[in-house]
Formats: sequence, structure tokens, C-alpha cells
Amino acid sequence: MSEPLFSLFSTLRPEDDRLSDRARFQVQIHRLLSLLGAALILGFAPLYALAGPSGTDPLWARFGVAGLLVGLFAASYFSFWVRARFVACVQGAAYVTMGWFASIATLNQFSVDYATGLLLVYVMLAAVVGFGARSMSRVLWFLAYGFLLTAAGLATGPLVGPPSRASAPIFLGSMSTVAVVEGILTRGWLRIQERIREQESRFRGLANSLPGAVFQFYAREDGSVGHRFVSEHTEEILGISSDPDGFLERCLSRVPEGRRREMERSIREAVETESRWEFETPFDRPSGDRIWAYGASVPERREGETVFNGVILDITERRRAEQAREEERARLESLFEALPTPVARCEAHASENSSGPEGLQVSDVNAAFEETFGVDASDACGRDVNEILVPSGKEGEARSLGRRALKEGTLRAEVQRETPEGVRDFRLQASCRRPGDGPPEVYAIYIDITGRKRRERRLSAIFNQTYQFTGLMKPDGTVIEVNDTALQFGDLTREEVTGKPLWETHWAQTGEESKKRLKEAIQRAAEGELVRYERPVRGREEALDADFSIRPVTDEEGDVTLLIPEARDITELKERERKLREAKEEAEKARREAEEAKEEAEEAKEEAESASRAKSAMLANMSHEIRTPLTSVIGFAEAIGEETSEEAPASRFAGLIQKSGKRLLRTLDGVLNLSKLEAGRAGLTLGPVDLEAQAREAAKEASAKAEKKGVDVRLETGPARARADEGAAEIIVQNLLSNAIKYTEEGGTVWVRTRQESRIQQEKSAGAEAGTEAGPEAGPESGSEQTKDGRAPAAAVLEVEDTGIGMEPEEVEAMFEPFRQESEGLSREYEGTGLGLTVAQRAAEQMGGSIEVDTEKGKGSRFVVRLPGADPKAGQDKAGQSREDS
Repeated sequence: MSEPLFSLFSTLRPEDDRLSDRARFQVQIHRLLSLLGAALILGFAPLYALAGPSGTDPLWARFGVAGLLVGLFAASYFSFWVRARFVACVQGAAYVTMGWFASIATLNQFSVDYATGLLLVYVMLAAVVGFGARSMSRVLWFLAYGFLLTAAGLATGPLVGPPSRASAPIFLGSMSTVAVVEGILTRGWLRIQERIREQESRFRGLANSLPGAVFQFYAREDGSVGHRFVSEHTEEILGISSDPDGFLERCLSRVPEGRRREMERSIREAVETESRWEFETPFDRPSGDRIWAYGASVPERREGETVFNGVILDITERRRAEQAREEERARLESLFEALPTPVARCEAHASENSSGPEGLQVSDVNAAFEETFGVDASDACGRDVNEILVPSGKEGEARSLGRRALKEGTLRAEVQRETPEGVRDFRLQASCRRPGDGPPEVYAIYIDITGRKRRERRLSAIFNQTYQFTGLMKPDGTVIEVNDTALQFGDLTREEVTGKPLWETHWAQTGEESKKRLKEAIQRAAEGELVRYERPVRGREEALDADFSIRPVTDEEGDVTLLIPEARDITELKERERKLREAKEEAEKARREAEEAKEEAEEAKEEAESASRAKSAMLANMSHEIRTPLTSVIGFAEAIGEETSEEAPASRFAGLIQKSGKRLLRTLDGVLNLSKLEAGRAGLTLGPVDLEAQAREAAKEASAKAEKKGVDVRLETGPARARADEGAAEIIVQNLLSNAIKYTEEGGTVWVRTRQESRIQQEKSAGAEAGTEAGPEAGPESGSEQTKDGRAPAAAVLEVEDTGIGMEPEEVEAMFEPFRQESEGLSREYEGTGLGLTVAQRAAEQMGGSIEVDTEKGKGSRFVVRLPGADPKAGQDKAGQSREDS
């Protein structure tokens, strides 16, 4: 029963290569649906006639709608235009059918039979539209169309006859329920189809990217076999169509008669036993060419069938290569004796004299072998090659090389072997051949390199005695050799660096910009230029400044064959230069300051004392006279808001008072903080501060504000320990983060990063900023901390970057002025006092740090705060002591 139905369903599939597999499947399904729809429309006519003889149901209308479906079905066989749009045509016919049946239900006052039929038609036609839809919009349009038609019929029914027999609210409620269920089912169906399409797309993309012809072959329990999928490479490899239908027959017809029967037998055997199928055969392409094809597949048992997933490969070249190897072997035999270098042919046999499972017994040697090693061919044959040549103590190494040659097929190594003149150095090249009718064979060629090895040893002795970092590179930057000085500096082995590009080695890991410049230098040297510049070189624990150069080595024709990189440590020299420069600048600065101070001392003293008294009085008055009543106002506003309902005007007014009071309090705090910092009375106490933890806490506190505004705050933090005042550092982090969120629009992003700046970067920054005015002192505890080696710890860095409104670079300096904002005046766009950045800058400077700004109008801003670093070990010791005290 199932096979005739399957055959009938197969005949509905269009044989049109211009359509995709999915399009052909959709046409096949909708052909079946159109036939079933026409049959149901005509088949229900006598049933309705018997159920309601007096009902209005013109037969010509049924024939018209059924004829439309049958006409579309027939046209799909003759017109490609219809086939290409057949799904849309059937969906259009569904609209016509829905309109026709809604009209009949209206004319029959929605009697029980016609109301029930209308619901069934609504359900089935919505399913038809959903089955062929690629999105929910088509289904929703149809569901709305059917619902509106029904509602219109219920509304106009009394105009054409007696009142409707169906309850309009109940019937429309049923229609709504059907629409909701259909929508949910269709959405699920579309999601399933989307996942299937994605999987099919990935499978086809993967299959078509493979070099062979990938196929999927099925064998059902009823004996039917065929292909579900054949990749596009099939036509390129076999020259036949990749259409799955009839693919097996097309393949078998191109296999020679004798091989064909054997191939059919192997397929039957694989299907019956559900085992792996593998076959190799000549294949005659339609063009007349004969190739060799190799096919293999693995079975997978599924419900009611076995599926074989496999591939067909063109192995013609491999077969030709095998034949060529046989011919090459014949030529090698003739060359064997003519070679001027020693050659031994050995066979792998079990040997009592070998500790391994196999020994290499000599089967033949050439004349050069006899002359070089002083062994007659008759004496060498049948003996283990290692017994003849290997010096005492080297037997284990020699057997290991023999096993490697057998396992890997080829071998290159430098060895020492006994000769009548004593032990000499040779380059051993071994190649393994495995004939099908005998034991494996190994051909060993010995090239005397004794003279070259002596020269290399002398050169190595000189190479490794220099105090400079020296090496050899290929023109592409690949490291060939380095001296011991460079290896010891980085605590490295040769295996860790040789064979790698120089910019990927440990020494070059000093930043992306440094790597980029190194690559450019290597490229210039490969073009014949001597390159020399200063760069950092990373060692075992720290980096140093080096005078770095790359010298090209050319051959007789002027082509660069080698590069010699050299590096000389100039860290102490750079440090002396820096200190000398700083001392000179400090002396000049001190002289100028002394002269200016002498002239202004008396006047400044009087003015400072007067200003200090006035500012102290103002700060005391502001702190007492403003903060105390303002706190009461905020408290009473909160109490009023809690005692009144949210809808009451008083609650809204209380909220405005509370918000404005807090804003005024923040303004007061900003003014007081700025005044204290400018007066040097902030009372900063410096000590180890975990800048990373403060950044994470600030981001956590600001998350609600950012989420409400629609700004994404991202943390990219690393360890960063600063020597700073904990409260001042917290103010800096909070002000910068709040500022970034405030000036970032909805959908923007704010990044918060922390890191410990490397010592080289810190020293470079110090060198670049030498001569600039030092920041204010932070009090008696502001002396710079030192590590055990006497050098300042690496600086702690905080970065706050946003994608906000940004500003023009020339406006950056004015940004740190008090009460300055991006928008100012009564019509300004952003709230705030304009003191946040000013307070942050003053606090950073008083702790010996700095704030840098990188901004662009409309692109965003990046604030980089550098604070003096704290010795990690000292911080841990203090932290441990603190925990013990607590």
C-alpha cells in the first residue's frame, strides 16, 4: 500500500533543473494539496445537498473553485512561469476559496453545517498558506482576511435573509481561537523549517567544499534504494549529473562490465550486513576519458532504512603515481651503482642483535660505500648495518633512527660513523619503501660533512662568546640560530625560538606597536637595507632598552640569503642620559623658581594669608549653613513622598524637591572637594589601593543608571595596584564613569579598564615627560615607593572609554576648568556642576598622577588615569599584616 502511494507522490515532483530541491519539493506538496482541495470541494457538494436541500449552494460555484485548483495543477506541468510561482498561486486560490465559502455561509444564515464547514475551511486553508509561507506575515494576512470576511458576513446576513442562526460573538471567538492556534503552530513550523534550512545549508556548503563527490545513499526495508543527496563536485569528477534521482543507474552504466557486477555485489553485501562499503574501479566518463574512482561510505541505521554517507574520489593521479614509482624504481636501480656517495639498501627483519622489534640488514651496497667504509659488499650483506658502521656507545641512537625511518618513511639526521680514517661526521638521508611482496626496504645515503662540522664548531665557539644578542634569520624573519647570551637573557632554549618568526619569540613581546615596527624592519632588511633603531627587548623578568640592528647577508648575485639580528644593552646608558637630562632641567627650574620666589615672596605671603583666612571662613559657613538645612529639606521631602500616594501632586512635588536637593548637595560637595584640593588641605593619605576592585565596585553602583539610560557598561580589568588615597581614587573612578554614562546616548557603550603598566612603558612615559612641571605634593607620605631593586613600581592605569558625544581636541584643556560643560547656560542639554573632571584631575595630580584625554567630536572620549604604582609584594605584606591585626 505504501509503495503505490510513494510512487504517486513521486510523480508529482517536477523534473525541472531550474528549480532548487526545496522549490521542487514545495511544488510537489502544493500539487497534492490542490488536487485534494478540488476533490474535497466537489466531494462535499452531495453531502451538503443531503443535509440542507433548501440551502443556497450553487454547483457552478463549486465547479469554478475546484476548476481553479485543477487548472493551476495542470498549468504547473506546462508553464515554467506557473511552476516558479506555484506556491503563491495556490495561496491565492486559498483566498478565493475562503471568500467563496464565507459567501455561501452568509447566504445560508450561518447554519450549523455551513458554520462548521467555514471553520474547517478556515483551519485547513490557513494550514496550506502556512505550509508554503517563508514568514508569519502571509499567514497573519490570511487569518485576518478570513476573520474580516466572516465578521462582514455576520454583519450583512440580515440584509439578505433571516437573522443568522449562529451567535456572532461565539462564532467570532471560535475564529479568533483558531487564528491564535494557527499562528502559534505556524510560528513553530517556520522555526523548524528555518533550522532545517540552516542545517541543509551547512551540510551542502560543507559537502560542496570537499574535494570529492559527497553522497547520501539509502536502502529501505522494502528493497528500494536510491540517493538523497549528491554534491556538485560529482559533475566535475565523474562527468555525470548530480541529480539524486537515477544517480546509481548512471554510475553503474559507466563502470566496465566485469567491474560492474562486482560493484553491484559489494553494494548488496554492504546493505545486507549494514557494513562499511568501499570500492575502487575504472570509470568511463561521457567525454570518453577513463579515470579511476574510489568510493567509500559508512552506514547509519534509521527507522525503516539504512543510510550510507560517503564520498567518491578521483584517484587517477594516485594510480598513475604508483605506476610511475615502479618505473622510477627501475631507474633507481641503474643509478644505485653510479652514485658517488655511499648508499646502502637494507631490509627490515627480526634481529637478535637489535633491541627493537626490527633490525636493518644490509642487502646491497654500492662501490662508494665499499670505498668510504672499507667494507666489501660480500661481507656487508646479511649483517646489521649498525654493527658495521656505528661507533661504540652510539648503538641505541642508531637503532632509534632506524625505527624512525621505518615509521615515518623518510629521515634526515647528522650522525657519526666509523671509517678506516676514524670516526667522521655524515648527513644521513634515509627513505623507506614498502613493497607489497616483501619486507620493508630502507635506502640509506651517507654524505661526508666532517669538514663542514669542524667549521661550524669553530664558528659556534666565536658566536657564543660575544656579550651581544646575536642570531641568524631567513629573509622572511624565521629564526635559524641564536647565541647563548640571548637564550640566557630570556631563560629560553633553542627549541623554543628556532623555526619561529622573530616577532613571535619571547624577546619581542613588548606590545603590538613594537611588533609592527619589527616586522617592517625585517622587511626592509630583506630588501638589502641595514636597519638600526632602539627598541625594548623582553627578558626573563623585565625588559631592557637595546641598540637593535638587522644586517642583510647577500650572495654573489646580490640577493639577500640571511639576516643577522643583533641587540646591545643600552639600558644603563639611557638611564644615565635621562638622569643627566632631568638633573639639568631640575637645576634650571630651581634657579628660575628661586629668582621668581624671591621677588614675589613678600607679596604672595600676605595675599596667601588673607585668601586662606577668607576661604577657611567660606568653607566653614558653606558646610554648616547650607548642608544642615539642605539635609533637612531632603529628609522632609522623602517623608512627604512616603506618606502620600504616588498619584497625588504632593508626591510628585516631594520627588522634585528631593531630586533638586540631592543635586544641590552634590554641587556643594564638588565645590568643597575642589576648594580643599586647591588649598592643599584634602588630607590625602597614600597607601596601597586595589584600583581594579574600585573600578568593579563603581561599575556595579552605576549599573542601574546605565541600564536605565540604555548604555552598556563593560569591564576589561586586570590587576592594578596604586599608591594613592583610597577615597580620592574612588572619587576619580566614580566621576569619570558617571561622566562617561552621562554623555553617552542610548545604545552606546562604556568600557572600564585597569592594568599595571609595564616598567618600560612607565620609563618611556617618564622620559617623554621629562622637563614638565611636577604635580602638587600630597603631603608627608607622598614619597615614591620603591621595589627591592631600587626602581619605582610600575604605574597603575585606569581607562574609561565611551562612544558618547565627544568634543573637539582643542577644547580638552578647557574641559578641566571648574564649572565647564559640553553644553552651558539655561538651555544646556546635560545636568551637572561641571566640577567632576576638575576634582578628578586635582586629586590625581596631588597623588603624583595624571589624566590624559583622547577625544573626537561625535566619536567618543577616552580618559587615561596614571597613578604611582604600589609594590605588589609590599602591598601583600601590608594586607597580610592588616588581616592579622584585625
